[in-house]
Amino acid sequence: MKKRYKCKQCYSINIDAYDHCVSCGSSLKHPKSTLFRVVFQVFGLMAFYLGLQGFLSLLVSIPVLFKNLDSVEVIDGFAIFNHFSDALLTSIILSALIFIGVIGVYYYRKRHIVRPPYRFDRLNGYQITISLIMGVGCVFLSQLIISISESIGILNFDNLETYEQLISSIIGQSPTWLILLTIGIVAPIAEEQLFRGLIFHMFNRHMNVKIALIVQGLLFGAFHMNLVQGVYASVLGIVLGITYLLTGSLWIPIIIHIVNNSVALLLPEVWMSDPLISIGLMSLLLLVPLGLWLLYRKNSGKYILNLNT
Repeated sequence: MKKRYKCKQCYSINIDAYDHCVSCGSSLKHPKSTLFRVVFQVFGLMAFYLGLQGFLSLLVSIPVLFKNLDSVEVIDGFAIFNHFSDALLTSIILSALIFIGVIGVYYYRKRHIVRPPYRFDRLNGYQITISLIMGVGCVFLSQLIISISESIGILNFDNLETYEQLISSIIGQSPTWLILLTIGIVAPIAEEQLFRGLIFHMFNRHMNVKIALIVQGLLFGAFHMNLVQGVYASVLGIVLGITYLLTGSLWIPIIIHIVNNSVALLLPEVWMSDPLISIGLMSLLLLVPLGLWLLYRKNSGKYILNLNT
């Protein structure tokens, strides 16, 4: 597919091969994309999303703060969040929806000039089933990664305790439906659009697809801004990127991400503390390589998504 550029003088559409506008004859300036520019754009997108979350969380939390000013007691670094859990979750939903909307409107308005880098090819029942079982397997793959990281010294008890305090404080006493809507559904959709839909594509235009796959996975882990999630989210980001390449549809990593987050939230903690149940559940992580193999075999061992077209 040939690139098309809009003339800044008469706004006519011209293909990449033209040096001058076919309508008014003015010179066309073709934007040059470099790796440095792409890195700048990638971090700009990440900063925009995180900044939007921070701004909205502050905006939504101010009324709650004044309403509960007399009852707020800071016991430790995270205790104050217990008073604002509903507001924080609401701000995450709003920021995700705004981000999805802004990106969608941008590509809709530019639809005659550029094609959105992300693809939402239609799914079949086979792909949906694999996505669901892989989503369950990713929960226990994450547990294995955490255990391995702890055994080799990447993580320690303090890291895990701080992470658990952070998550429990952000969730607080919020209703289950709000937690699932936020962390289980809305946030995964926005994150997949950002990392697998945009960032993966942007890097792949300037580097080998395998390197781009690893880079976007590492950035996905760093995006969570804590060591525990950063360790396992980096691996999951790579897995999600592979499924996108093998299917050509962003719906696949979205479904896997949603199932992973939802099951992780609903899984009773007591199950993981029971040795027998824990061993049985951990075996479910084999669903991840099984799902990847099934997708690979279905496509005759080929990537069906060309990120550069």
